[in-house]
Amino acid sequence: MCIALDPAVGTHWSSHYVDVETQSELTRGMTVVDRLNVAADERNRSVWAPALRGERMCKVCWTLDAKGWKQALFRALQ
Repeated sequence: MCIALDPAVGTHWSSHYVDVETQSELTRGMTVVDRLNVAADERNRSVWAPALRGERMCKVCWTLDAKGWKQALFRALQ
């Protein structure tokens, strides 16, 4: 939630295709990020087809400013 309210808390971002697995017996509900950018590869297109149809990549935050996050948390709790 902190990232949604203050994106500046995120320190490392990149754009990727993202999908949520809903049919696998092993990863139901898991968010899957194409961090290696292989979704458009011909060998992977069928698996990533739903994400590729939208042709929109998501901004993914990989790291946070821990001090800034804690400050935001403490402000929210006051």
